[in-house]
Amino acid sequence: MPRHVLAAIGMDGGEIAREERPAAPSLAMVAAYGDFHACDYVTVSEGESVALYARYPGDMWDAVSPGTDAVTADELRLWFELTHHYPGPDGADPSHPLGRAPQPGAVGRIDERRAIALVQEHIATGGLDYPTQGLVADRFAAGWSVYAPVDVDDSDPMAFLDMPVGRSVFMVGDTGRIKEVTSAIPPEQADALFTAEEAFVRRPPAEEAFMNDLKAEFERLDARSGQPGAIADFTVVGTPPEDVTAARVTALTDEIARQLVLCGPQRWERMVAAFSCAVSAETADLCFWQHERPVEARVPERIALLVRRQRHLAAAMPAGPWLRLLVAVTKGPGGQAQVSTQYDYGDERLPDGQLLAPTHYRNDLAAYPRAGVPAWLRAYAGANGQRTASPRTAPPRSAASRQEAPERPFVDSLVGWTTHVVADQQRITYGRDSLAWEEIEWVRYPVSRTKHLGFLFPSTYTNTYTFGVGGYGNSPKSLGDLTWSKGGKRAQAPEAWLALVEFAQRVLEPRLLAERLDLIRRGGSFTVGEVLVHRGGLTLRGVMEADWGSLTDVEVADGLVWIHERGRHQPVRVSLGSANAVLLPRIIAAMAG
Repeated sequence: MPRHVLAAIGMDGGEIAREERPAAPSLAMVAAYGDFHACDYVTVSEGESVALYARYPGDMWDAVSPGTDAVTADELRLWFELTHHYPGPDGADPSHPLGRAPQPGAVGRIDERRAIALVQEHIATGGLDYPTQGLVADRFAAGWSVYAPVDVDDSDPMAFLDMPVGRSVFMVGDTGRIKEVTSAIPPEQADALFTAEEAFVRRPPAEEAFMNDLKAEFERLDARSGQPGAIADFTVVGTPPEDVTAARVTALTDEIARQLVLCGPQRWERMVAAFSCAVSAETADLCFWQHERPVEARVPERIALLVRRQRHLAAAMPAGPWLRLLVAVTKGPGGQAQVSTQYDYGDERLPDGQLLAPTHYRNDLAAYPRAGVPAWLRAYAGANGQRTASPRTAPPRSAASRQEAPERPFVDSLVGWTTHVVADQQRITYGRDSLAWEEIEWVRYPVSRTKHLGFLFPSTYTNTYTFGVGGYGNSPKSLGDLTWSKGGKRAQAPEAWLALVEFAQRVLEPRLLAERLDLIRRGGSFTVGEVLVHRGGLTLRGVMEADWGSLTDVEVADGLVWIHERGRHQPVRVSLGSANAVLLPRIIAAMAG
């Protein structure tokens, strides 16, 4: 009879406790076992197969992987720790596996001047509304924080009111990777998280890491012996064989596919993902087919991290790091899925839509030196042309849709008397104002009804349907207040408004929700209406200071979000007309469990 071994796993990957059971435990049993041992991870092993379970923020348990090998399970454990728990409320911990500065690699540390130049190029080529002159850089463990300083008159006690809120800060890694974060995140939290991301991606394989630690310990003991040179030489021979590395890369690719399929609609038949990567940038395209209709999706940053890690491991193979990774999943009968993987090493020039800027390939060739470089790539990397693709995980455009004729707008409706709102899969436009969907940081779509009392005539009704999107910076005001009005007690919502709301719920809200939860976890905060949302809970000055565990219920009714707190008779109300108020119920559900 097969035996199932439960193991409680600590933050450092070590076993806290283990026990055998004759049958596979349920999720409730796994959660109880993890809670009993006060840990965040539990593995369930059956032979060589290892299932990994983890505690999500809010004390909810779920499976991270239903079954893989032990080394890949540990990779996923550290990945989950990075994307859900690290660095935690107490900040970075030097003893944590993710708290160590990443290895410098072949490139070494970049200097301050190079970091600022990279950010200036990033701002110019991306067309960002951000100053390029007067930038300053602060060094941290994995690179530089580059930003435009703000001058504040210390003699004026009210000068802080003029300081910009949520301004961008550019994190520049020693590999040249740039990550744009908001200043709403405490600097020490942003530094710790970026360092942990770099450490996760670039850490050596398990065998090599063990031998490196062993070498460091020998050198420490040698220094304490009082006889320098007692150990004449120490050679690290822990690099895993090629077939072992290949197996690990394949196993991690399977887990990437497993995570990708969770990004799609509920019912889909096939999925295709394409990643174009260099050490300092990547693009990601993801498309599902539902009843033979393509549905594009966005690749979350947490999955991009896993792809970067897979590519770093694959770089140890004789062929070197791939330039493009193609993953296809097809559902078969009985719910079985077939996964196929293709690697593109650049034997032929990459498609224009997935070709990164020359500087990123120069960074890549420096980080991963290899003998065989295709002639086109050598020539292209030596060029100084403008970039042809975004150096971030871009909103997806599937290969299939790029080959078709441009898609027609799904909304083209008159708003007011003379101006149309036009929306397609890429952007929304009203008059001269336009925003790409990927630029949008908040959404709202309240509905209100006004009753006009009649004394000599019957009462009449006016129904107002509002749709608004925008950013927290310099965003077009007209797109924040698109309004349709219809009369009648039982009026039907305008088709254009319904189409925009459906698109927002399907495409915008999942991204905005993930970004807000990510900001909370990193120690940042934001407001919805008059309520401040932060890691500790919700704050409404003079009314409520509630931690997540004290919130008992959330309702949406009468154009309001009603938030109930234990011990308080009157709920706190937030208007659905407030930016991102529609996200509040799911934010509270995720944080309060």
